[in-house]
Amino acid sequence: MELRLLFDRQALTDLAAIRDYLIAEAGTVIAERLRTHLRNRMESLRHNPRIGVRASEPDIRVLPPARYPYRIYYTILPNAIVILHVRHSARRDPDFEALSN
Repeated sequence: MELRLLFDRQALTDLAAIRDYLIAEAGTVIAERLRTHLRNRMESLRHNPRIGVRASEPDIRVLPPARYPYRIYYTILPNAIVILHVRHSARRDPDFEALSN
């Protein structure tokens, strides 16, 4: 069964900030490549939601970086995957309790 993909407000804010930063620093082409990459990674969760590793907060999983250094934090609901946060891998882990609320 294919799950729906939902986005927490924090994740939408993260994605917009990442895009704005990349457009300013590297250009639109690079920003679009990263957007496509992240979107494909998130879409893969719909078919295989358990590919991410468990975080210290039991309900949160982390999809580690592949081509670009961004971690995707998400939770699995009965009928959906909720993207909670997208974060550069050079940054420390977020406050998981704040993400799960």
